[in-house]
Formats: sequence, structure tokens, C-alpha cells
Amino acid sequence: MNNEEKIVNEFDRDGHHYKIGVKADGQVSVYLDDETKAHHGYHFPGVIQIPKGIEIDGQMVLRLPIDCDDAIDQGIKDLNNS
Repeated sequence: MNNEEKIVNEFDRDGHHYKIGVKADGQVSVYLDDETKAHHGYHFPGVIQIPKGIEIDGQMVLRLPIDCDDAIDQGIKDLNNS
């Protein structure tokens, strides 16, 4: 199976920079600011569930609302076809 990760979206929210990556098996990663910390989650329409959470400004975030469902689906297709 293809283990490559593809960045499918980047956005800024509340003073932080986020990158959303996907793998061919559907695993979603969230990169926050410095990009050295990857937090793996599961994608559901409109939201990423993060089992271990991400601490952002002293608060634990378990759900990250996103607007890139189509980009995630396309990224998974692209990786499976490569």
C-alpha cells in the first residue's frame, strides 16, 4: 500500500496555521504552525476527529472543523492511483 502523505489543504484560523494531509488508507493528519507535530485523526464529513487531541492555546481540541471534504477525497484517490 502507498504510505505517502499528500497535503490537501492549508488554512489560518485564530492565529494558527494548519495543514491537512491524507494517506491512501484514509488516515488524516493535522499539522499545526511549525509542522513538526503531526496529529493523526479520522475524517468525517466536515470534521476531523482527533483521538488524542491537539493542545491549542492551552485547550485540548478533539474536533477540528474543516472545509476540504472534496480535497481529502481527491487526495486519497490520487494516492491510490499512483
